Amino acid sequence: MTSLAGVNLDPNVQENNGEFTVLPAGKYKACIVNDELKDNRAGTGKVLTLKVQIMEGQFAQEILTDYINIINPNATAQAIGQGTLRRICNLCRVQYPPQDTAGLMGKPMTITVAVEEFTSNNTGNTLKSNKIKKYDPVSEMATTTPAPAPVQPEQNNLQPANAW
Repeated sequence: MTSLAGVNLDPNVQENNGEFTVLPAGKYKACIVNDELKDNRAGTGKVLTLKVQIMEGQFAQEILTDYINIINPNATAQAIGQGTLRRICNLCRVQYPPQDTAGLMGKPMTITVAVEEFTSNNTGNTLKSNKIKKYDPVSEMATTTPAPAPVQPEQNNLQPANAW
């Protein structure tokens, strides 16, 4: 049994019904607000779990979770994970490899978010979730709404480069 005596719980907090918001795919201004280093499921490596909070717009305060394989028996997975951590360190102006993650907290960046479908282990239903695909510097291109659809070639007045 865990004692909650002395824990400052908000008596007015709204009940959580277990649902979560799936953000539309797009670019968002965000920052890392929490992290945890854990063993991977197989116990053969380490995963850095990042909590990334949207900073502006309709989805401000929403938190996404990113899982970064920083130690993994699969060399490709490990290289991708360590490369992602290096990218985040560079964006936050933290020397890589960092001794800790304190310098990564609260630094604004642009994240590219995708929507992925998966099958629920419990119900077999198809569900959706978000995946952070990319970390970039904050720019005017960052939006808090879905990215506009690319313009199709037939919708613009540009001629192909080889059309004479």
